[in-house]
Amino acid sequence: MKKTLFHSLTFPPDTISTGMIVSEIATGLNSKFENVEVLASSPQYNIKSFEEFKKNNTNYKNIKVHYIESNKRKFTNSARFFQWLIFNLNSIKFIYKHRKEYENIFIFSYPPTMNLVCIFTSKILKINTIYSLWELYPEIAEKLKEQPNFVLSSFFKLIDNFCLKSVNKIVVNSDLLKNYLIKNRNIVENKIEVIHHFSPYKKSNYTSNLELKKIFYAGNTGKPQNLNSFIKFFNKNFPKDWEFQLYGAGQEFNNLMNYSNKNIFINEYLSRDELEFVTKDIPFALVSLDYEITVEGFPGKTFDYLNMNKILINFSNPNSAVSELIKNNRLGFNIDLNNPKELLLTLEQMQNTKKLNEILDNINKFQELVSNKDIVNKKYISLISTSS
Repeated sequence: MKKTLFHSLTFPPDTISTGMIVSEIATGLNSKFENVEVLASSPQYNIKSFEEFKKNNTNYKNIKVHYIESNKRKFTNSARFFQWLIFNLNSIKFIYKHRKEYENIFIFSYPPTMNLVCIFTSKILKINTIYSLWELYPEIAEKLKEQPNFVLSSFFKLIDNFCLKSVNKIVVNSDLLKNYLIKNRNIVENKIEVIHHFSPYKKSNYTSNLELKKIFYAGNTGKPQNLNSFIKFFNKNFPKDWEFQLYGAGQEFNNLMNYSNKNIFINEYLSRDELEFVTKDIPFALVSLDYEITVEGFPGKTFDYLNMNKILINFSNPNSAVSELIKNNRLGFNIDLNNPKELLLTLEQMQNTKKLNEILDNINKFQELVSNKDIVNKKYISLISTSS
C-alpha cells in the first residue's frame, strides 16, 4: 500500500501553532491508516527546539518525519522569500526521489511558494494533492503594500491560480474565503472544502477571573497582525484601569517595545505551558488583524485562545472572516478601529458577568461541535484517495 505524505514548513519540535495543528491532523490519519509520513523544515521559529531536533529527528508519535535542514527564519522580505524558495526546491527534489511511494500529499499553504510544490505534485507527478490554503497570497501582500511590483504580483497570482485549478482539493478555513475563490479566482465550488482549525493542545483546566480588566495577546508580531494599531487604539480609548499584556516574537517585536508603559507590558515569546500559566487569570485574549485584510488570512491563535477558556477580543475589519466567526458563534467581542464610540457599550458588556458566562458556554459548544480535532480529522480523512 502506498503512503500519504504531509508537507508543511513547520512541524514539531518547532512549537508554532500551525505546525502543531498539522502534527495532530497527521497523527489522526496515521492512527487509521498507519501509512503517514511528514516532510518539513527543521525548526525555524523556536530555535531552542534545535537541541531536541538533533536528538530525535526521524520520528514523531510513530510517524516518520523527513526534515529539510533550514536556517533560522529570516525577517526581511527578500531574505525570507529566498529562504522559502530554497526550502521548496529541496522539497521538490525529495518528493521526486520518492515519487513512487506516495498516493496522497497534503500540502499546507505557508509559505505562499508552496504553490510551486502543489503544481509539481499534481500536474507533473499526478499524485492526489490536497492543498490546505490558510493564507491567500498575493492578496495579503497587496493589501499590506508589500508586493514587489505589479508585474511580479500579477505573475505570482497566475501561478497561484494555476496551482488552485491543478490540485485535487482545496481546504479553506472559512466560507468567506471559499466564496472569494469561487468569485474572484474562478475556482469550481465542488473542489473547495471548508474545515475550521482547532487547538492542538489539551483543554485548559484554569478558570479566569472575570472581574479582571486585562487583555493579553500571544503569538506572531508581524505586519498582518498590525499590533501597533491596536496598542494605539488601546492607549487612546480604553480606560486607564485596563491592562494589556503581549507575549510574542516576530518582525515588529522590537518596534512594539517602544509602547511599554504602566498599562502595557511587552514580553518575549513564552512556551505554550508557560503562557497558559502566566495568563491563567486573564479573561480576555486579543485577536488582531490588519484592517485591510478580510478573507485572505485567519489568525491561527484564535482557536487556541478558546482552548484556554479565553473570551475573544477581536480587533479587525468587521467584514473579516474572523469577525464573522466570532459574531455568528458569539465567542467574544468585536472592536472596530473606525468606530471607537461603540467601545463604551462593549466595555460594559465585558464587565457583565452573566454575559461573559454565556460566552464561555458558547465557546464550549463551539469546540464540541465545530473546532474539534476528531471532527477535523474525519473531514481530512474523507479527502484522501479511496484506494489508500
